[in-house]
Amino acid sequence: MENRTLQGIDTLGKEDVATFRDRGYLVVDRMLPPAFVAALRTRFAPLFRGEFDTGTYPDEWYWRDGMSLPDVTRHMGNAWKSDLTVAALVLSSAIARTAARLAGWDGIRLGQDTLWWKPPQTKAIALHQDTSFTDFLDPAETITCWVTLDDTRADAGTIEYVPGSHRWPLVGRPLDFHTPEGGYRAKMLAAARQAGIVDPQPVPLEVPAGTAVFHHGHIWHGSGPNTTTGLERRSIGIHMLPAHTRFGKAGGSYIYGRYQRVGDDRMDEDFFPILWMAAGGRTAWLDGYVETGQRGQAATAPDAKPIAAAY
Repeated sequence: MENRTLQGIDTLGKEDVATFRDRGYLVVDRMLPPAFVAALRTRFAPLFRGEFDTGTYPDEWYWRDGMSLPDVTRHMGNAWKSDLTVAALVLSSAIARTAARLAGWDGIRLGQDTLWWKPPQTKAIALHQDTSFTDFLDPAETITCWVTLDDTRADAGTIEYVPGSHRWPLVGRPLDFHTPEGGYRAKMLAAARQAGIVDPQPVPLEVPAGTAVFHHGHIWHGSGPNTTTGLERRSIGIHMLPAHTRFGKAGGSYIYGRYQRVGDDRMDEDFFPILWMAAGGRTAWLDGYVETGQRGQAATAPDAKPIAAAY
């Protein structure tokens, strides 16, 4: 996906950077054009049916028709490896460049993507901090671009943030992520007490489809249940790391760790590609992959599948 398809991020100013660093998140209204939003929406049902246009399975596939409970929020990890329309968003250099500016980094590496699908009458997702899931990395820093593909409402389980909570200490990852005990805000409230914060106020984001939110890896966020009878909430999170990130001594998680070589702390660009560098350049095969589905194949190959070109 080319930079020209994104709206608003090239006009972000110093005030926007200051807002991100003060509040912990920044909303970019209608960043994606409607045609691209519609194309991404059409990929959710096939993906969760196991129809992968690259032939490669995602790294995580939570919820399967006929096997999983109908009231559970569905999610999928690293769908960019499975679907080229999703890859056109996730591998965007423009999104990475914006994330680097907000975070103050000189380069961006992809950690993973996450597809979220919250149909009507599905459960909450516990409020959490993204970096708690990557605390085995060095440095343990993340920034996320969350993109909604549907108009969001509080009663349809939109994402919510606790402004300023990126300054609180990092806590461990929640073990009851999909079935939070004591309410989906419980761990956030406990963390607030530990940080000396009285009455933290989560802010549910009600925004139009195509809107993006860049958020700090330490900010507390999650989503309540979708209590409606007819509204979907589909979104994609792009979880990014500083380009120089390496595996820490503790090793990786069950997604990241499978790509760590024995005795080697480097993060392989085949699985954690460099999306943007201030000095110029990015992982060489990315742009060709988005169009062809082949790593290392030129985008001008005779059988190229022009996914990104349409947007």
